[in-house]
Formats: sequence, structure tokens, C-alpha cells
Amino acid sequence: MDQAIAGLAGTVVGGLIGVAGTLGATWRAGKDQKRNQHDHWRRQQRRDAYSQLLSEASEAIRVGGAALDAYMDGERNAPSLSRDFDDAVKKIDSVVGLVALEGPEEAWSAAMELSSALYDWTNGLVIALEAAAGRLAPEPGLPVPDESELQDLKATAYSASDDFVALCRRLLDT
Repeated sequence: MDQAIAGLAGTVVGGLIGVAGTLGATWRAGKDQKRNQHDHWRRQQRRDAYSQLLSEASEAIRVGGAALDAYMDGERNAPSLSRDFDDAVKKIDSVVGLVALEGPEEAWSAAMELSSALYDWTNGLVIALEAAAGRLAPEPGLPVPDESELQDLKATAYSASDDFVALCRRLLDT
């Protein structure tokens, strides 16, 4: 009888250990799944913010290219296209805020670089157009950019966009 009770006690203890192990493993799996789902959701939020910025920046770059070409070709619609460019660049501000919110800091910094490059380009084009129309006298602290400088500003914006894309790919792959 003692052997039967010992066997029964061993079975009960073994069962309890098995149940505890199963519960612990299930709890751990649930915790891991919750963390994985949160990480996936976070990555999706970042991807959406990065995509929105790139979409707005691409549109601004497209409009800016058309405005710069019109200016360099002396077309009469250059001022109108320049205003469209300026409006497109201003739309980027709210999306840069989204990138700042979603992070990380490195992405926000790259988004600010892209935004600044686009603002430099649109401001340079506005100054050049205003000077060409005789509405702006050159000042020592505010030089009027020539076509070469405007092309450099455009190239800087393209480079900032490429840098942002490369950073986003790296951040989303990790």
C-alpha cells in the first residue's frame, strides 16, 4: 500500500509540475506574442510616417524641378510654379512632426535635413525670381543665387531625400 500511495503521490506531483510548466510556457509565449505584435505595430506606424514624408517630399521635388526649369528657361509661369513649389514644401512640416513622434531621433534628424534642403531650394528660387522681376535689391547678407547655385540646392534636396530613404530602409529592416 505504501508503494501505491508513493506512486500516486509521484503521479500527482509530476502532474502538478507538468501543469505548472505548461502554464509557464503558455504565459511566456503570450508575453512574447504581445511584444512581437507591439513591435510589428510600431514598425508599421514608423513605415507609414516615413512613407508620408517621402510622398510629400517627392511631390515637392517634382514641382520644384518644374519651377526651376521654368525659371531657367525664362518662362512666364515660373513665379506661379514657384508658389506651387513653396506650398508643396510647406505641406512637409506636419509630416516631419509625425516622423518626430514615431522616431527614432535619427529618423527625425534626417527628416529635418530633407525639409531644410527643400526650404533652402524654394527660398533660393523665390529670391532669384524676385530679383529677376526687380522686386528685390541684392543685399550683402542676402545674395541672389544664380542658376548654378539653384542647381546645387536642388541636388542637395535630392541627396537629402536619398539619405532619408536609405536610413528608413535600415531602420525598418532591424
